[in-house]
Amino acid sequence: MRRRVTLVVSSLLAVLALAAGGWLLDPAGSRESKPHAHLRTVSGPDLYASVTARMAAAGTATYTFSGSAGGGEARSGLGTLRFLPGGEPARVFDGDVSLRSDATGRMRAVLLPGMVYLAIPPAKGIPRSRPWLKVSGQPRTPLGRSLAPVAEQLRAAFDPGETLCLLRAADRVQVVGPDGVEGVPAVEHRASVRLRGALTVVTDPAVRAQYRAMLAAGVRTLRYELWLDSSGLPLRIHADIPTTQAVYSVTGVFRRWGEPVRIVGPKATQVFDSDRIKG
Repeated sequence: MRRRVTLVVSSLLAVLALAAGGWLLDPAGSRESKPHAHLRTVSGPDLYASVTARMAAAGTATYTFSGSAGGGEARSGLGTLRFLPGGEPARVFDGDVSLRSDATGRMRAVLLPGMVYLAIPPAKGIPRSRPWLKVSGQPRTPLGRSLAPVAEQLRAAFDPGETLCLLRAADRVQVVGPDGVEGVPAVEHRASVRLRGALTVVTDPAVRAQYRAMLAAGVRTLRYELWLDSSGLPLRIHADIPTTQAVYSVTGVFRRWGEPVRIVGPKATQVFDSDRIKG
C-alpha cells in the first residue's frame, strides 16, 4: 500500500509547487498597470492590517483561483475557508478545498487544525472504498513524512494571507476608485511591490524560491491589485511578476463572506491513517 501511495507524491508536489499561494503561469491574463500619480494613496501595511482583521471578523468565505502554465496545462482551485482565532488574522484557517490539474486530475483535501485529509484519485492507487489519507501535523512514519509536504503546500495554495501579505511590502497603495466584481460594487487598489521586500513577508518556500529566481533573472517589482467591498472585505486579488519569458500571475476571487459553513473530516471507515501504514 505504501509503495502505491508514494508513487503519486512526486507528481502532486510538482503541481502544488506552481499552485502554492495560488501562483500560476498565465501570460494571457496579465495586464499593464498604468501610473496614476494623482490618486490618493494609503499605507500598505495599514491596509493589510485592516483587510485581514475584517476577514477574521467575517469568519468564513469561499475562495477560487484558476490559470494555466503558458497556455498549456490547466490548473484551478476552489475551497470553503473558516478563519480561526489565534495567530495572525486570516492566516489561521481550516477548509474543504479542491485542486485540479491536467496532470493529476482532481484532488480534494479537508484542512483541520493539526491534521489534513487528502483524497487522491482512485486511479492513482487508492481503493474507492477508502479514498482518504490522514496526514497528521507531526507524522511518525515514512509515508506520513512523505505526504506532509503535500498537505503543507495544499494549505499554502489556499492561504489568502500569503498573497495579501504583499501589501506589507508596499509602502503606498493607490486607491484607483470605484469598480465592480461580479456585480458587487468595489473599490480598486493598486500597488507596485518591490520583489526584495516581498521576500521578507511571504512564508511559503515555493513562493520564496520563485521570487529568488525572478530576482536572479533581473526582475525587481511586481504589480498588485486588490478590490474591496464597501465594508473593506476583499472580493478579488491579482498580482503579476513579469519575466523575460512570460508573466507569473495569480488571481483569486472571494465570495459568500460570513455565510455558515460545515467543514468536517471524512468518516473513519473511509480513511487510511498514514501513521499506521508501516514499511
